[in-house]
This record gives sequence, C-alpha cells and structure tokens, in this order.
Amino acid sequence: MTTTSRPTDIDAVRAALEPEYEILEEIGRGGMAVVYRARERELDREVAIKVLPAQFAFDENFVERFQREGRIAAQLEHPHVVPIHRVGRNGHVVYFAMKLLRGQSLSDRLREHGRLDASEVRRILLETSSALGYAARRGVVHRDIKPDNIMLDEDGRCIVTDFGIARSATESKLTATGMSVGTPRYMSPEQARATALDGRSDIYSLGVVGYECLVGTTPFHGGDAFAILMAHINDPVPRPALATADEREVFQVIERMLAKNPMDRFQTAEEVGASLRSPSLWPDAAAERRDATSPTIVSPVAFPMLDAGPRALRAGQATAEAGRATDATAVAAPAPHGLAMFTIVARKAEVASGYVRSRTRRFWTTTVAACVGAVALYYGVHFATAHRSRCPAPTVAGTPVPAVGGKEGTAASPRTESFSVLIDALRAQRPGNDLDLYYDVCGLDRGIAYTASVTIARNESGLKRLLGRSVQPVTVSFDGTAGGPAERHHETIDFADMPSGSYSLTLAVSDASERRRTKTSAFQVLNP
Repeated sequence: MTTTSRPTDIDAVRAALEPEYEILEEIGRGGMAVVYRARERELDREVAIKVLPAQFAFDENFVERFQREGRIAAQLEHPHVVPIHRVGRNGHVVYFAMKLLRGQSLSDRLREHGRLDASEVRRILLETSSALGYAARRGVVHRDIKPDNIMLDEDGRCIVTDFGIARSATESKLTATGMSVGTPRYMSPEQARATALDGRSDIYSLGVVGYECLVGTTPFHGGDAFAILMAHINDPVPRPALATADEREVFQVIERMLAKNPMDRFQTAEEVGASLRSPSLWPDAAAERRDATSPTIVSPVAFPMLDAGPRALRAGQATAEAGRATDATAVAAPAPHGLAMFTIVARKAEVASGYVRSRTRRFWTTTVAACVGAVALYYGVHFATAHRSRCPAPTVAGTPVPAVGGKEGTAASPRTESFSVLIDALRAQRPGNDLDLYYDVCGLDRGIAYTASVTIARNESGLKRLLGRSVQPVTVSFDGTAGGPAERHHETIDFADMPSGSYSLTLAVSDASERRRTKTSAFQVLNP
C-alpha cells in the first residue's frame, strides 16, 4: 500500500517557499513538525526548515504556539542553542528557518555506544548546562530536556534544540502545566506533580540525561508513564557500580542534580558547571540542611559540672601519683569526701545531658518521619484517585460479548466506536485561583497525535453582549501523542483575572484523522 501524503506535503512547502528556499529533502518528522533540508537562495547556504503540519495550520492556537517556539529560541543567542534565522508564514505554510546541524542527536549516539566515557559525559553536562543557565537567566524554562533534543554538531559540540513546550516569563500567563507536558522518563518531581517550574527543573532533567549517558539507562524506566512519574517523586536514585574514580566523581554531581527537593539540588546551572570542574567546592546540600536543622539541647547547669568533673579527677590522680613518688610503700589517701561526691554528680550530669540529646534526636527523627509518611500517603492517594483513567476497557473487533437475553453479540471496532472524551465535574472557583481540569482521552492507539482545545465562556445575557460588556471567551490548546487507549490528563489554567459569574468549559479533542469529540461542563466563579 502506498501513500502520497508526504510528497503532497513537500510539494506544498516547495511551492510556498520557492522564491527564497530550495527544499532538498525531508530529514525529520514528529507529531507537531516536519523538518526539511533546504538551500537559502540569497545567501547560498544550507539551512533546516521546520514546518507546522498542514492539518494544524488552520488552528491559530497551534500556529501561535509554533511561532512562539521560534521566537523564544531566536532570543537565546548562545553557542549551545540552535540559531534561528527567521520565523515566517506564506499562505498556509508556517515555518521557521534555523541552522542545519550536520552531526547526530545525543539519543543516536547513545544507541550506537550504549554508554559514554566519563570525560565525554562531563563535557556534555558542562555545555548543555551552560545553555540552560543562559536561558534560565532570561526567564525561559525548556521543560523537555532529553537526548532527542540535544544535538551534537560536526565538531561534537552540544546544541540544545526544540523549545516547543518551553515557557517564557515574557509570554502570556494563559499557559498550562500538567502530566501531558514533557517526557515522563526525564521529568522532574515538581513537573510530575504539575506544580510551578523554574530552571532547577531543567537541571533535574539534565541530571537524568547525564545518568543515562554514564550508566546506559535512565534511573527510572520500568512500567507505564504513571509508574515512572511516581518513581521520580518517591524512589531514591539507583546507585550504579562504577569502575573508575572519574566516573564516581561525575556521578556525585549527577546525584545532586537528581535531588527530589529543588532546594537540595544545584540552584543554578553555573553551580553545576563549577561542581563539574571542581566537585570539592560544592558539599552535599542535604547534609548541610540536616546539620542546620538538627537541634542539640544541653542544660546550662551541666556546663560547669561537666567542666569541673574532669578537673577533679585529674587533681585526685595527681595527688595519688605524688604520694607514690614520695613513699613507694605508702598507699595514696582517698580523695576528700566532698570532691568524690562532686565528681559523681558531674558524671551523672554528663550522662543526663547525653540522654537529653538522644531523646531530642529521636523526637525530631520521629516527627520528620511522620511528616514524610503523611506527605507520601497524601500524594499516593491523590495520584491513585485523581490520575486514574476512567476510560472503559478497550474491546477488540469481533470479540463476543454478552447481550440482553443471554445471547452473544460482537463488540464494535475501537477505531470507529471507542474514541471518546470524558471530563470531570468542575468545582466552584474563587477569584485568583487556578482552574484544575481533569479529562480522559479514550480509544486512541499508541502513537496517534491529537489536539485538545479548551474554551471557557461566561454565560451572559444578550443585552451585555449587545452593549459590549461581555467577557471575551478564553481558548487554550494542548497537543500530545496517545500513549494508549486509556489516557488521563491534568491541566492547570490560570484563571486569576476572571470576574464572578456562571461559566461553561468546552473541551474538544481531535485526532490525526480529524475525528472530533466534544464535552462541556459548567462551573461558577464565586464572589471574593
């Protein structure tokens, strides 16, 4: 069976860009972009042209998101960030031109070699962290650092690419975060929880990349996406068996990059680079925090007693030694009764002080363990309930199923009947709070690209709309690739500026075959 979709796509791109670019060949394709090798006619140089697929070119939200990627990358003028030459649109062809990287991706290199030498891993982390630190200082968080998005040029230098889901502080506040954004094997714990992100999240993801380069596999890779995300949140980083001192030194840096708590990681990419050059400059942050928060309580009454007790013992020993030196046959006189009693009291005070310290340590250890257990239980219950898919079990065409009256029927094909969308009921919102949207995409085969569009509109009278006092609807779009027939998603939408009233939320999901499913839910925004 043959298909003409790709020749049609490349012919359309050739026709649209013919005056400026000669399209030579397709060199890459993903769910949200196609990349071509081209020759720029005016400057006579080869470039890479990244084009938004035709099926998304009519959706202004996808067009804006695609062009935003080019704008964000173009603002980052750094030796280890791919240079963007131009962002443009000609008819229905939306594109941007960038430097053509003639090397290979880091993922291809790992497939060839399995694992890399410690010196090469150190260089990859140094160069990539330099680019991420530069981006973070300008308010840009990449959010999808992985070997596929790190290119090695013809000289072996690392180049960070694909800022498609990057978030910039200069962009609109109406963005969404959630489990569908990013790649689970490389997500930071805070990204897995769908909380606010900063540059330390990219440091964690780069630590996962470094671990994979050094060991040959990611630290957490077994099971489905949910199991991997829970491992990033809860499980300790596996410690591999490393043969050389250089490998162990690099792993020490990677291990700190993979700290669960962002406060325990390197706080900036510059710290990562400094530690890779001289690990002894950066002690373990978690140990520093434990030392700073571990109290030691000693009663003030014990200080003179603890000091006087050893002095009294030393004085009694000196008296006995002097008596033996004077008369070898004499027996040293016992210490005075008051001194002996004072010594006993001092020893008891020392023992009591140690007991207090031990009890205090046990108290704080128990308290911290109880708090950690409570937090783990909360997140375990939360993820087990809120993030469990409600999609019905998929059926296979031709499978007998029981029918009314005890007779057997035949299940319909999931490709034609089972594609559906489920949406959770929305709770009433307070002004200033974010809107949490939980929904399920059911019945799509693994690898099928889809788009989700959320429209929020205020339910208003015709008079307000006529007078121009109505609140404009808000639309947010997300894109993804199905991981299976039952997928659960959580999106957080900034809803801070919306006035009180009755609202309707409409979720529309379309797959690559242009099938569309829609669900609507109503909710209230309460008065402050």
